[in-house]
Amino acid sequence: MNGPENGRAMRRTRRRNGWIAIALALLATAGGEVWATQYAQDRIADSVRRGIGLDSAPQVHVNGFPVSLQLARKKITEADIDAAQVPATVNGRVLIIRDLAVQLHGVHQEQGGRERADEAEATATIAYDDLSAFYGVAVDRGKGDDQVVATARVPLLGQVSASARVGVAGPRAIGVDDVRLSENVPPAARSLLESALERQAPLDNLPEGLAIRSVAVTDHGIVALMSGSDVDLRPRTAQKPGPAPVRENS
Repeated sequence: MNGPENGRAMRRTRRRNGWIAIALALLATAGGEVWATQYAQDRIADSVRRGIGLDSAPQVHVNGFPVSLQLARKKITEADIDAAQVPATVNGRVLIIRDLAVQLHGVHQEQGGRERADEAEATATIAYDDLSAFYGVAVDRGKGDDQVVATARVPLLGQVSASARVGVAGPRAIGVDDVRLSENVPPAARSLLESALERQAPLDNLPEGLAIRSVAVTDHGIVALMSGSDVDLRPRTAQKPGPAPVRENS
């Protein structure tokens, strides 16, 4: 009499146990994926922090699913990096990159723990107050998309301003040229501004393999767009820049 009821109860128990097993497997898989994602992000963040000399680790977001499979294949499909206050030093002068956003493609770890990406794109924003500190004269946005205004205080004359064009001065440097002042500006004031602005702004303290493609003048500062292939997250050593003509943005 209780045979059919016992059978139905056993079937219900088996189904319930089956669902519990599936739920536990999903939880284990989800937990493993969370660990894999955090591990990959922490690994890349620490490599970038040590490589470009940051005080704290940048924000890193690993894209694609599942990350655990990407780790097993030893290549992260895509990772986004956001860093702030990135220093670049040349000849004792420090240029601060206010915001740096990098997208890496095909990230893999080489022997020795170095991280390398098959390809990368980056956007570096340098604020005007940081440019002013680097050049030693006040720098602000000019009238055009590639124009800035530099202002210096000259004894007996007060403030003297000049307009200049910003562009790519080399694979890893921003520079200005076409410095223009009013005709009635004395030679000493003209020489002061021209000599201050002839200095290139280097971006050497960034992952090796990135090169500047274009530079734009915005309300927030100078924005450099960079890209490259076979990118090493360790920067190359900064070199002493010499005067170089600014070429047109490509």
